[in-house]
Amino acid sequence: MDPVERHQARFNEGVRTGDFGPWLDTFAEDTVVSFTGLPIGPVHGRRALAETYAAHPPSSTMRVRESSVDGDRAIGRFVWADAPATGGVFVLVLRDDKIVSMDVTLDAPPPPPVM
Repeated sequence: MDPVERHQARFNEGVRTGDFGPWLDTFAEDTVVSFTGLPIGPVHGRRALAETYAAHPPSSTMRVRESSVDGDRAIGRFVWADAPATGGVFVLVLRDDKIVSMDVTLDAPPPPPVM
């Protein structure tokens, strides 16, 4: 499975189950994650990333519409399943199959949680 497919599959499983452990396991201990379009971060380290997602769980799964992988860099343009007119792009930088950095840029805020 390429890194974009793996990222999408494990993220979506985390959203569906509330268990982001398998998704978090794809990140290096010293990962750095930044968000544009959200008042979060940057986040330094896998533990801090876990705490961030526990405090701010995503409200929707995503669907990757376009992706590319070039060496240690993977890019996915996605939409939210619950709001397909919105989404964004994520850029993953990998080292030894672990994500050492992820930059997420949102086109608009994610959809609100379903009550």
